[in-house]
Amino acid sequence: MDKKWVKIGIVAFFLISFALILGNLYRIISTTAPDFRILWISAKDFISNVNPYTDPDLFIPNAYPPVSELFYIPLALLPYQVSQAVFIFISFSSLIGSLYLSIKLSTGRVNWQYFLLFMGLAFFSFPTKYSLGMGQINIIVLFLLILCYYLASKMDQNFVTDGLLLGFAIALKPIFIFFLLFFAFHKDWKVVYVSILTNLFLILISLAFWPPEIWVYWFNTAIVPLSNFAGREAYVNQGLLGFISRFVADINTRTYLNEIFTILVITLAIIFNYVKGDKKLGFSLFIISLLLFDTTSWQHHFVWLIFPFIVIFYHSIKSNNIILLSLIFISYLLESWNFKNPNQFSQIFLSNQFYGNIILWGINMYLILKSHQKVTPNTKLLLKIK
Repeated sequence: MDKKWVKIGIVAFFLISFALILGNLYRIISTTAPDFRILWISAKDFISNVNPYTDPDLFIPNAYPPVSELFYIPLALLPYQVSQAVFIFISFSSLIGSLYLSIKLSTGRVNWQYFLLFMGLAFFSFPTKYSLGMGQINIIVLFLLILCYYLASKMDQNFVTDGLLLGFAIALKPIFIFFLLFFAFHKDWKVVYVSILTNLFLILISLAFWPPEIWVYWFNTAIVPLSNFAGREAYVNQGLLGFISRFVADINTRTYLNEIFTILVITLAIIFNYVKGDKKLGFSLFIISLLLFDTTSWQHHFVWLIFPFIVIFYHSIKSNNIILLSLIFISYLLESWNFKNPNQFSQIFLSNQFYGNIILWGINMYLILKSHQKVTPNTKLLLKIK
């Protein structure tokens, strides 16, 4: 096919997707993003010295710790619609930033054709639209995480900035504490220390303004329920536990199977990071693994796969492997799809994001091994000499 027509096709695809996402953004901003409203009301409660974990105005419990609310307090000072518009704008900008940094990390430069292509694919993806529509923090924390990795990979010795970015990402999304393991494993100890100190400092700030009992309420309303594996078969849950729960009714069996597979997934992530392959693939594997073992891997969390998709795509392009590229395309279709009426389908079909993630997981580990094999004995010798 003529390259000119390929370029025209990419531009047309981007323009269509961009027009559709703008329509979605307008609807979001002019209505209500449910999850953001929970956090906005909770932040107003904190300002008014009201316990947000017992507020009857919240239609679902606030699952985020008090340190997360510190970031929402400035938004709580604004009228709701204005505040929501600002938040959605920050999220959308973070999406563009995440795509840009992911491409730059993968190739060293940003090709405008690929940039438009990946933006179009991201705009069409259901996890992106779902995360924006619900007013979730997912895209913002993804940007903070990728920016932290990007700066750390430049070896600029600015570990304070890197640690702050990771620390803020953990404060906003506590499950991201998992990435401390990645940076620790790669001996970026200063980044780990600064991120931990950042969160300790934020906790002290929260204790300076609100009583310690707030943390007890949060623990009882957000953490304790996580031990209950009933209802985890809900379609929105696309992690390992969600998959297991669709076929296993017994709660104890669910618990045992989840523990076994969680240990397996984390162990493999560590082992494959020990293999001296491409570090970006190791980071990608950590993101994929988190979405597998997190017991509440809701559909909107899968927007985090932006980085793995781009990194894995470029590695597959370099290897000129049609099979890998075909599998990536299938994975994208599975990740991007959403059943509007899941009750009408068999349980076997309701783990589409999980299946797509498993495909990426397998490709990621294969590419790590392949990149490791490219290090010839002579190259290893030179590395030892250095």
